[in-house]
Amino acid sequence: MAVYQQNTNQHLTFRLGKDEFGIEILGVREILEYREPTRVPRTSRFIAGVINIRGNVVPVINLARLFLGRENEITKRTCILILEIYGDKDDIIAGVLVDSVNEVISINKENIDPPPNFGSRLRADFIKGMGRLEDRIVILLNPSSVLNFNEIVELTKSIDSSSSIKESITDSILGQSQEDIQSVQTDAQDDPR
Repeated sequence: MAVYQQNTNQHLTFRLGKDEFGIEILGVREILEYREPTRVPRTSRFIAGVINIRGNVVPVINLARLFLGRENEITKRTCILILEIYGDKDDIIAGVLVDSVNEVISINKENIDPPPNFGSRLRADFIKGMGRLEDRIVILLNPSSVLNFNEIVELTKSIDSSSSIKESITDSILGQSQEDIQSVQTDAQDDPR
């Protein structure tokens, strides 16, 4: 059994458009049915907003915007993957918006090739490798690079450290103040980013 674990990695696969991606299952905390994130003014366009998970405010990254420069088409299969990355200084918990979740696959280490140095639309540090399966290739993501944007780390820290920001966002997420939600949406529309 130990030999199997040493030579095999399990990945959760998901889709963004026609592309299939994989992420190591150990970093996936949970899979949520899609719910619309609350937009946070003055954040990058690839940050979809924040959601409330059992009293914790969690940023959500729109991977389609980040990787493909397009919007997700929200369907009944759209999900938010909650990822947890353990860092040297800080742990990061964030959601990533995906078109659909497929399956958990096992890939032998010898079937994982290094990222290509040409022809990829993604930043090289986002790709951990290319997983070769019998019938397809899966792009294996490096979640610590994807979630380690300074803006995501700073947004997470500012939400955690400021109780007034956290309460304001939590109130908006919980729908306690429709005026607050409309204000956040108006600010987001007025923001030139």
